Amino acid sequence: MIFTDNRISAVVRSAAVYAAALFSVVFLCSCSDAEQASVAEDYTKTIVIESEAATSASTAAAASETTAAEVEIEPENGCYTVTFTALGDNLIHSSIYKQAARRAKENGLTETRYDFSYAYSDAEDLFNSADITILNQETLICNDIYEPSTYPFFNSPTELGLYMAELGVDVFTIANNHTLDKGTDGLSACLDFYDENNLVRVGAYRDAEDRSNIRTIDSNGVTVSFLAYTEYLNGLSLPEGSPLEIGMAFETEVMIEEIQRAKEISDICIVSLHWGVEDSDVISDSQRALAAQLGEAGADVIIGNHPHVLRSIELMELSDGRQLLCAYSLGNLISAQSVGKNLIGGTLDFSVTVYPDGSGRTEISDIKFNPLVTHYEGSYSNVRLYRLENYTEELAVAHGVNRKSEFGYDYIYDYLEGHGLMETPDTDPPDGK
Repeated sequence: MIFTDNRISAVVRSAAVYAAALFSVVFLCSCSDAEQASVAEDYTKTIVIESEAATSASTAAAASETTAAEVEIEPENGCYTVTFTALGDNLIHSSIYKQAARRAKENGLTETRYDFSYAYSDAEDLFNSADITILNQETLICNDIYEPSTYPFFNSPTELGLYMAELGVDVFTIANNHTLDKGTDGLSACLDFYDENNLVRVGAYRDAEDRSNIRTIDSNGVTVSFLAYTEYLNGLSLPEGSPLEIGMAFETEVMIEEIQRAKEISDICIVSLHWGVEDSDVISDSQRALAAQLGEAGADVIIGNHPHVLRSIELMELSDGRQLLCAYSLGNLISAQSVGKNLIGGTLDFSVTVYPDGSGRTEISDIKFNPLVTHYEGSYSNVRLYRLENYTEELAVAHGVNRKSEFGYDYIYDYLEGHGLMETPDTDPPDGK
């Protein structure tokens, strides 16, 4: 076990609130076939998570507590806890970076070409509320050697990455189907951007030596490791002889070996997987089986992305008594896609407690999903995030996606409730539904 000190400095807060107080757990009760039933029985529990809207009062109280002076405290019961926030796909279409360029000029900003603050302002406090925040940066940031570009070959300006770091992102996962959108030169420039700005990036590497340097962060007396893999590269591949490496999610033995090495140098291992079928909210048997396999190898949390839609979140009980939290897809953080369910996302908060008894035992608690809606007007103008509690029926009616796809106020709540991402039936939309 890796512990950096016998005492940790932390903001005083209640450490006795566990997952049972924040979400309901129910066993999966229907399966498509015998294999799924077996996996569900052995491993999985579906989590129904308390919504942000339902906890606004407690959130405000917690926020006020953070203004108190930090004091030295003993870890409760000799245990150490790290809090996390996981974010979905940061999918930057042209309308998003073009509006950022326009706003920089309109606001008279002379030191930056792009002002992304409008797009994230209603949710920005969610990105810096935990010890460690993890983002899937879906689009390349090629250190400005190329002009910004959109689908199908993405590139975003450096101001985007710097702004996400300013908001509180600690780890950028960059293994996804767009990793080779600008070829090897683009990927190398992207790695330059992260490294020159001392930002933690995982999933793509300069060479085998770089890949063997498993990224870790020390927090609250605990060492956390990070790995990232993708199933797809949109039909592209690294040319023969290239030293660059990308974590691939179909290389199961490689993933298991790297997870095992990660756990040798860390107490908590976080694995990001870019997997699944786009626009599908169905969790396959093979995904559940792979998640369990990686959990048995030592992964503590799996953060899924790629489908651009939210999927249910499950808590697995592993054979050694540990738990594995698996978020199969956190959907889009922000995008300018044209399907209603692509515009419903959110942030996932959770805590992992490490027991310093040499057993490797961990406990996952304080799981909470904070729903977000990406809103835009006609012609994909004025793209921005809204916390669900701040999103109104009037905004839903005026959403530009209504011309292309099913959407609406009830649609949002039905989708979230249908995937166990809001507490039901106690939590209702404002003014009823």
